[in-house]
Amino acid sequence: MADLKLENLSKRFSRKVWGVKKMDLSVKDKEFLVLLGPSGCGKTTTLRLIAGLEEATTGNILIDGVDITDTPPRKRDISMVFQSYAVWPHMTVYDNIAFALRFKHLSKAEIDSIVTETADMVKIDNLVKRYPDQLSGGQRQRVALARALAVKPKIFLMDEPLSNLDAKLRVVMRTELRAIHQQTKATTVFVTHDQSEAMSMADRIVIMKDGVIVQIGSPDDVYFKSTNVFVAGFIGMPPTNFFTVEIIHEGTDIVLKHPFFELKLDNERKSMLYDYSKRSLTFGIRPEDITITSEKNNLLKERALVVEPQGSLQIIALKIDDKIVKLVSAREHTVFPGDMLFLTFKQNKLHFFDIDTGERIGDL
Repeated sequence: MADLKLENLSKRFSRKVWGVKKMDLSVKDKEFLVLLGPSGCGKTTTLRLIAGLEEATTGNILIDGVDITDTPPRKRDISMVFQSYAVWPHMTVYDNIAFALRFKHLSKAEIDSIVTETADMVKIDNLVKRYPDQLSGGQRQRVALARALAVKPKIFLMDEPLSNLDAKLRVVMRTELRAIHQQTKATTVFVTHDQSEAMSMADRIVIMKDGVIVQIGSPDDVYFKSTNVFVAGFIGMPPTNFFTVEIIHEGTDIVLKHPFFELKLDNERKSMLYDYSKRSLTFGIRPEDITITSEKNNLLKERALVVEPQGSLQIIALKIDDKIVKLVSAREHTVFPGDMLFLTFKQNKLHFFDIDTGERIGDL
């Protein structure tokens, strides 16, 4: 396998439209890296630049320290799996997998061995004599995956390969893809807009917005230490709840004042705001960190607006200051719309952000 490095990489489509802006990124050998972001953020453009399907406007692409920026796609030693499968309709599964191997001048016995091994790995060994129109969508995607794996590339690229599958099969396939990666140790760059895929599969996640990297980190990093309001709001389902609050100093205490509640901070949370000079801030609290409590210990109270049963959990929507706020609660005590709820926040799970820039304040 290999490591991959992008240096000051940019792609400009027109005077005003940039696909990617000055990207610096290192992918470690054997790493499973996920590019995550909303549609139009530049993640697929980045993948196509690495593959050589797009020409870079500026910057360099290096594999194992060798600059391949101007190298033709076929000579980059890269395999790519597309969203649309892109398998040859007139070829059997066997011939689809063997296609690129034949250009390597391998013997028939060597090709047979590789095709058999790869088909078995992706669980289509019983389908090698079939044609694509005899396969389901999930099976065709496995063929595309096997074809890419068979040539044992230095870099393995996947562009939303699961997006055309049904929800249940997507969950199965992402587990299998992760297992295949652990078996092959292929250096992989995977593109998705689905945060569940990213969180469950990635060694590291690169979150992009408007062609720029916003944050790079492990799944835990981007979830628990979101670098700004955008990341905190994008990662997590339901997303983070945000409140704009006034900072009140009462002697040595700091109180966050909102029209619906006043939150006195503990010592650790106070220390995060010592150097913050503005009079207000945005704080975020994830739905699972809002707790239903007793009337005596509540921070705020509000009636449930909507309740969404989710098996062992329930998602409860409230309206606070004309904003929808969601919390996640166990089903031990079922809540019904209209029920009065007494709520508090887990102080050690508060996220503070600058009122103007949206950037994170302090750390947890």
